Amino acid sequence: MSQRQSVPLRELRHSNPNQVEAVKELEQLFCLDRPTLLKIVESFQRELVAGLADDRSSDLNMIPTYVTGYPTGNEKGTYLALEIAGMDIYACQVKLKGDAGKLAINQYQYKIPQDLATGDDFAVLIDYVVECISDFLMRVGTQDLFVYPMAVSFGFAIKQTRLDSGRILSLGYGLNYPNGVGVDIVELMHERIRLKGLPIKIVATANDSVCTLLAHAYQHPTTRLGIVHSLGTNCAYYEPVKNVTKLRDQSVQKNTDMIMNTEWCNFGSSRRTLPCTWFDRKLARESINPQFHVFEKMTTGIFLGELVRNILIYLVDRDILFGGESSETLNTAHSFDTSYMYVCEADDSDTLEDTRIVLEDMLDLSKTTIGDREVVKKVCELIGTRAAVLVGASIAAIVQHMATRGIGMSEEGYAISISGSIYEDYPSFHPRVCKTIKDLIPEYIAGRLSVGVVKHSRIVGAAIVAMMAEKIAATTA
Repeated sequence: MSQRQSVPLRELRHSNPNQVEAVKELEQLFCLDRPTLLKIVESFQRELVAGLADDRSSDLNMIPTYVTGYPTGNEKGTYLALEIAGMDIYACQVKLKGDAGKLAINQYQYKIPQDLATGDDFAVLIDYVVECISDFLMRVGTQDLFVYPMAVSFGFAIKQTRLDSGRILSLGYGLNYPNGVGVDIVELMHERIRLKGLPIKIVATANDSVCTLLAHAYQHPTTRLGIVHSLGTNCAYYEPVKNVTKLRDQSVQKNTDMIMNTEWCNFGSSRRTLPCTWFDRKLARESINPQFHVFEKMTTGIFLGELVRNILIYLVDRDILFGGESSETLNTAHSFDTSYMYVCEADDSDTLEDTRIVLEDMLDLSKTTIGDREVVKKVCELIGTRAAVLVGASIAAIVQHMATRGIGMSEEGYAISISGSIYEDYPSFHPRVCKTIKDLIPEYIAGRLSVGVVKHSRIVGAAIVAMMAEKIAATTA
């Protein structure tokens, strides 16, 4: 994936007057000024607080993860982690060595066979997962009379009821087992693990943003937020348990801090708290979940490229682009891959040659002018910048809440851990996010923030969750 930085287009030197005017109209729609962003921050904070009180009055689900306390980087031990992501299964052994976060990783990947993607008995799929775990243990070796703690990160929706318990809400990602919905996934896995005679106890389940937070926190103990920004998006952060008034579980100590799973992908879905354009509403109507995940559709994955495609088609229909001529490829939904945006934004050649290749070779358009390419580059810049600015505003809202109404902020400040292909690979996404955060929160808070971009962290983070589960069990025993 390209790592070249975005090169802003300062002026449309080769575009005709109609193209220049069209771009000005788009800038009015997609450029977000500071008052608009401050309203978003305020709305996000209001939704966050409402979500801590109950499950009905906020677009943010604010799910308690039951992970309390903080890693120090000095913990030691061997832990297992399992991740099920789409049709992939990742098994991992992590040896925590302490000494300010040193660790060693042994990982193996398995594929779910296509004939196990669907069926009538969900236990058949789980048996295959357990076989993968068994194979992994054979590869890494085990000690006699030792039961290995394992945490599991699932790539489908789980309603977590305890640290080591959760029921499946939906499978998705190509898996179809009607009798799997509603199952306590940990209970079922334990049953099949016992039948197999494996020396494993599942001590925790966790989602990707929690794992991203903790993977970074083991080596950077001031980490307080974890964000995943890829095909989807989510954020987890630390909140005092006493603020989570909807939590009825009396076993959770009130004088500690817990990681909360915001499910911020759904922000703006029912309350129109985001500045949606008619392009956004068209994309949402045509998606598989029209009423949900509005924030996600404005900031991540395949949706960014599809927004660009819809805008280009709109300009073609107004005879502003490509002489009013489209192509069968461009007319096809999701044909403008989000990675094309990376290429167009980073194109600094006089004739925008890389952009020409995207348009003419990848999208099968007939001859394009330099003016056409300038407009396409500008559209990519507008959509990409808005996405980063919205992410930055949401982070700013959480940070400000944490500092003023949450866990507070010490002199050390917070580290923020971020993973995901969109964030890692999109040119200038990171500096745009950071600039937005700095512009929207007081300097005394912004000056104490650091952001770490973390790669391949989720599976390691799951092992850290297993370690944290042991610590929690020891303090509540």
